[in-house]
Amino acid sequence: MNLNNISLPYPVLGLSDDILPMLPEDAVKFELTADTRNYTFDIRLKFNNADIQSLIERQKAEYTCEYDCARTMMRHCQVESEPHFTIVIPRNAVNGRINFNCFVSVKKLICDYSNKGFNSDYEGSSFDMKPGDILVAFPQFHYDADIRYDKLQAAGSFMQIRESNLHDEVFFDISGNKIEILLPSTHYQLYCNPLVKGAAEIIHSSLVLNALTYALMNIEEHEQTTWAKTIYYRIDTESGFSRAELKEPSKIPGLAQRLLKDPYARLFNKIIISSPNQSEE
Repeated sequence: MNLNNISLPYPVLGLSDDILPMLPEDAVKFELTADTRNYTFDIRLKFNNADIQSLIERQKAEYTCEYDCARTMMRHCQVESEPHFTIVIPRNAVNGRINFNCFVSVKKLICDYSNKGFNSDYEGSSFDMKPGDILVAFPQFHYDADIRYDKLQAAGSFMQIRESNLHDEVFFDISGNKIEILLPSTHYQLYCNPLVKGAAEIIHSSLVLNALTYALMNIEEHEQTTWAKTIYYRIDTESGFSRAELKEPSKIPGLAQRLLKDPYARLFNKIIISSPNQSEE
């Protein structure tokens, strides 16, 4: 995620082409470790600008990381002299998305600030910078604390099947935090039969696959739901996936099958293994 719609009355490295060269692709890297009590974020920043680096070394500027959680009203700012942050956030302090914004900001008054990398639009200009002003704006990033990332492979992490008295046909509800497959009462009673519930391969290749395909076709309208964040996370972090597939309706059925680890192959293998003639062959 990048900073958007921000304009300051002086050039900032990281905003458009205010200062060249622009930030490298790996300007922000972070790793997460978590235990039962805390999330720990290890954040490393990178930029290539000698004038700003000199200000940091002379203690006129410093690295800052602001992080917040809108649902719990948590908001903090951590300051470092090096481009490295270790941020520990208690699990009970957050619920949902944690936003991170990292900067190099002014620590002490800087008079007549100029930079050899200024865009030509600022040629010959200098600026008086007061404490708190931003020199470098790194790309924003976030973490969704309400997602169980250790269980994303299971369809149950973003989907559930339940009974509905309001529908006469199977209905997919994607407005909530899970994709819900709503079965009419008569269907749900059949679904609860142990023989049906135990046939996961059939359920995945029919109900679950159909619901997921429908959800993927409408994911942009529901991108703030937990199920959408879960799917986006898998697409962004697992090999073989691309968000570009969501833009092409013809590719969505294949994407859904890969997200479910090829339910058709599992169905066919189940039928072969269960076939009474298989052992004779």
